[in-house]
Amino acid sequence: MDQILTTLLPDGRTVHVAPLVTVSGAVSYQATDQDGKRVASGWLYSADERGIPAEERPAGGTHLIPGMTPVWFTAEEVAALDGLGEAAKAAHAASENGQALGAWWTAQDTRRRSSAARMEVVTAMLGGPLGAERNRLQGTVEALVADDAAQEARAHNDSGGDPGLYYRVQAPRNEKAIEEARRALAEFDAAHPEVLAALDEERRAAHERFLDVD
Repeated sequence: MDQILTTLLPDGRTVHVAPLVTVSGAVSYQATDQDGKRVASGWLYSADERGIPAEERPAGGTHLIPGMTPVWFTAEEVAALDGLGEAAKAAHAASENGQALGAWWTAQDTRRRSSAARMEVVTAMLGGPLGAERNRLQGTVEALVADDAAQEARAHNDSGGDPGLYYRVQAPRNEKAIEEARRALAEFDAAHPEVLAALDEERRAAHERFLDVD
């Protein structure tokens, strides 16, 4: 089967259109003139979907490959292009590179499904009572540490601060409260390692998303 569709541009030039299989398995097209010069390449679009008025289309034109010189196709040519595209995808899938790529996409899909399943468990755990309790304990530690830092800053304020009072009275009291809060958090983590595991999984997933975006 010929893998090229031959058609004409509005100016009368002959163009040859061949399907191109992308790494994702989709099909785009490339049009070259009789001298081998590329005229247009890309996706095949419906003129209706792109809102092109009927008066701006060539006779019988229903689809096009946009470009400096758009390449137009009739409904019959579109059907032929679809057939060429399916044949190209089948040939690519059967090739060594296509099989390797297909295996890679399958592995990626499996990884995404597995990650999604794990995140469902993580979300349920961290959104439940145990997750809420750990958030409360963690929040208590952070609030006490922040309060201590604020008190120390106020003690050194030139407008009436009293460092001596802070270090004699407030600091020891704060250290004891922070130590107790941290102990309560550590005891919770020791009793509920599954919550820590869920937090680690959440951080790992967030890191993977960052790497994917970056």
